[in-house]
Amino acid sequence: MAMRLVDDTGFDPYDAGALADSWRQQPMGPAYCTELTLDELPAALAAADRVKDAAVRDSMGERFATLGADPTRW
Repeated sequence: MAMRLVDDTGFDPYDAGALADSWRQQPMGPAYCTELTLDELPAALAAADRVKDAAVRDSMGERFATLGADPTRW
């Protein structure tokens, strides 16, 4: 039913596996906040690196702090 609801709203549903594997979709992973096609998604999920992606995610606060009080976008 959930897959059908996703499809009915205009998105492509994809069963990414068990909840225990949901870390593959965490921030800074290759499948997080991307515009991958349904065909590209399995490879991105498989490419996730639990330790590396978590380390990058956890360092973001420090990275943003180095931008100063008034960061600009290039």
